[in-house]
Amino acid sequence: MILQMEARHWARQRVAGERYLCLLQEGELVVVLDRCKHRGGPLSLGTYDERTQCVKCPWHDMVNTPRNLEARRMPSVRVGAVMTVVVPEPD
Repeated sequence: MILQMEARHWARQRVAGERYLCLLQEGELVVVLDRCKHRGGPLSLGTYDERTQCVKCPWHDMVNTPRNLEARRMPSVRVGAVMTVVVPEPD
C-alpha cells in the first residue's frame, strides 16, 4: 500500500488503523511506525532531543535511539513537500 504524507519533521499520518511519523534523522527525513519499541506508545506524543536525535516515549520514558529508529524505517521517497511511503497491507 502507498501512503503520502507531508514531508516535515514530526508530521503524522494514520492509514488502515496504523500511525506513521516523519522525523529528522542525520539530516534526512525518514518515516517510522508511530509506536515505541517497548510497549507501542505513540512516539509523536513523546519528546524529540535535537542533539541526540532520540525520541522519548510518553508512556514509560523509553528512549528510542537513531539506531533503533533506523531499524524500523519504512521505505520512502521524498519529492518536494511530500513523502511517499510503502506500508504493509492491513491483515
